[in-house]
Amino acid sequence: MSCVEYLGRVTGNPSIHAHGASELKGRPVLMREVARELRTLALRLRAVRERAGLTQEQAAERIGLHAKHLQRLERGSANVTFATLVACAHAYGTAVASLILPEEAEEPFTRLLASAGREVRPFIDAIPLYSLEAAAGAFGRFEEVRPESWVRTRGRTQPSPGLFVARVVGESMNRRIPSGSYCVFRAPPAGPLAGSIVLAQHRRIEDPDHGGQYTVKVYARDGRSVRLEPRSTSRRYRAISLRNGEGLSIVAELVEVLH
Repeated sequence: MSCVEYLGRVTGNPSIHAHGASELKGRPVLMREVARELRTLALRLRAVRERAGLTQEQAAERIGLHAKHLQRLERGSANVTFATLVACAHAYGTAVASLILPEEAEEPFTRLLASAGREVRPFIDAIPLYSLEAAAGAFGRFEEVRPESWVRTRGRTQPSPGLFVARVVGESMNRRIPSGSYCVFRAPPAGPLAGSIVLAQHRRIEDPDHGGQYTVKVYARDGRSVRLEPRSTSRRYRAISLRNGEGLSIVAELVEVLH
């Protein structure tokens, strides 16, 4: 994806033609995508600022913004203009593209292709790779989902039925799972849930990192309620409390974070 295409998504203007705000707000699917992309861009803005060794106050002064506005940008709660991105890039000593398109890290697994001269043996020498959204939705409804690929991981976990790989993006679990990490999950969970990191789905969940009705959190019991607790360096994340756990689906449990 080019910078121009990405900017079209995060600004809500996917074409070269101007759209009025009222027209965009009348397209709920697009607006949900804009919100997700803004949250992703916000995480990237914060990461690049921290890599530059700047506090929010120092960065805001260099950019020419009020510190509170930069805070909103890094939360994904304010729209960002191209001029602001250019100013951020200049302040952080980097290219605009580095703010928009994250660096591609090497994947901690090998994708296996049947056409590469050998047959893929599911759960013997490979496990499926899913998006977290697909896994939460399909497994939560006990449906089959087609994997993006079959992969051989470089971790300690050996292939077995029920295991899959998915990428976790966001800062709510960054003490245990760095944002962008690929993780091995088991569906359904095999043991007691208390203290385990789980992939959970519930209609009341709206995850602040991606806006979906699923989340990765630590499972805990609080009397008659179930608590899904973050493990983050940020105070913006709060535990999700569900009385009696009604309507809650524990889709999978974390087995390993791949490095």
